Amino acid sequence: MLALIFDKNTRQPEVHTLKYSLIGICTCLSVMTGFAQSENGIGVYRPKIAEFSSETLMDYGTSSTSSEYGNASNEIERDRLYKAKLGIPLLIREDRMFGLQLKYYQQRFVLDLEEHPTDYDFYLHLNSTKYTSAGIRWLYKQNLKNGSEIKIAAGAEIKSDVWVWNKNSSKYFISAFQTWQKSSTTEIGCGLMVGQNLGVTNVYPIFIYQHDFRNKWTIDLMLPKYAAMRYRINPSNYIIAKAQLSGWRYNLTNALEGNQGDLTLRKADVQFSLSWEREIHDWLWFGADIGYNKNVSYYLAKPGGRGRDALIHINPRDAMYTKVSIFMVPPRKFFQ
Repeated sequence: MLALIFDKNTRQPEVHTLKYSLIGICTCLSVMTGFAQSENGIGVYRPKIAEFSSETLMDYGTSSTSSEYGNASNEIERDRLYKAKLGIPLLIREDRMFGLQLKYYQQRFVLDLEEHPTDYDFYLHLNSTKYTSAGIRWLYKQNLKNGSEIKIAAGAEIKSDVWVWNKNSSKYFISAFQTWQKSSTTEIGCGLMVGQNLGVTNVYPIFIYQHDFRNKWTIDLMLPKYAAMRYRINPSNYIIAKAQLSGWRYNLTNALEGNQGDLTLRKADVQFSLSWEREIHDWLWFGADIGYNKNVSYYLAKPGGRGRDALIHINPRDAMYTKVSIFMVPPRKFFQ
């Protein structure tokens, strides 16, 4: 799905068991992380072992249209998403790795009900509810004799405003792809993702391309997820320009007075961002992003429904996007 990102840069020289264990932790977590720090381009890459972040969309107006529930508008004062991720290795060998990742996301919306009071059921539910995405993901990586790698990931999550596990609140997926190191500076790959997300089946191909330019610039593509360019100012500072698909689905319970039970709230955006990653102390780093968020699709529908079947169409204005994060990477001594 949109959140599924594999780290393509965890191949390191063979040194000792501790090093492989550390890289295993990093590779496991990198199912969800796309960028970290490199010392020598794609050959040595320091993935994120753990990450804690807060993402915010600045104030923006929104309107809703529905033939059944009427039209309304309001102001979103705060749209904030908190994330916590941790990878754990279970099997570490020179040619293979098997591990898991734990994730917990929580999203809150705060509406300006003092200036814009409303009795619209959807906005009242949006303002008073916490939305949670939590689950576990498994990753298997195998090195092949021809120098390529096979990576397989699978997972299950609950994505809802209440802790109830059913087909309308759960997500399952499996993804597999193969990568080839074409040279010391270039890697390519392809694969396939299959998933069931709150009753909707998704299948799409994955294409990977990464190339280093003079050990300063790196172009990094995982299509259709993202396209990015990373610039290494020095070993302690990185600038990353990125365009990516971003979005989420949540199960809503009893959100509308005339339609009790489960409904699906689905949002898809395109984000353009510029980020700065700065070393605090070797293994501890700070990240800050600023960008522009453009909405592509946003609606409330019955379980399994898509945009054309929406009960309510939501039309948010485009907004600025910010993110701050603290994350851990392996100490440099393990890559020397």
